[in-house]
Amino acid sequence: MTIELEDLIIYPLNSEELALWLNDIFALEKQLKCTYSAFHLDGLLEDYAYSQFILGLSEPQENWLWFTYWFIIRKSDRRVVGTLCFKGKPNFDGEVEVGYALGKEFEHKGYMTKALTAMIKYVKNLPNVKHIIAETKKDNYASQNLLKRCGFEQYKQTDCSAWFRINLVES
Repeated sequence: MTIELEDLIIYPLNSEELALWLNDIFALEKQLKCTYSAFHLDGLLEDYAYSQFILGLSEPQENWLWFTYWFIIRKSDRRVVGTLCFKGKPNFDGEVEVGYALGKEFEHKGYMTKALTAMIKYVKNLPNVKHIIAETKKDNYASQNLLKRCGFEQYKQTDCSAWFRINLVES
């Protein structure tokens, strides 16, 4: 299930690895032979990751990919530069929400554009998925531009958020 690109590896954490990321990053680095250099996991993000982990454990194994985090690993030095995740399995309308984050020092280098594009291609071949959606803060123009580069279109806006969607089904 690992996705290999020319300069990146997109690696889904299994349940043991996700538990290590949440509780013992040094043990995870040793196990994966990598260095975690992305963002610091704390506060709401940490709470969300724990809740995803618990939800994923209650699902059949074939649904794990919708609940885990995928590390974006730079091949040249095995540094984890960021993560991608889905926020649960596809809903009744075939929509699945994606989330993503990079370490500050890795922003504006094209890593997330490559990783998200690869994930779109991967998800396009999975059953029951018609759309990938993403929510950004209303003023997060960098994230909105990323989504547009990857083929998403804005379809909704609230006081705080902008919502984007990409259609994966041929019309």
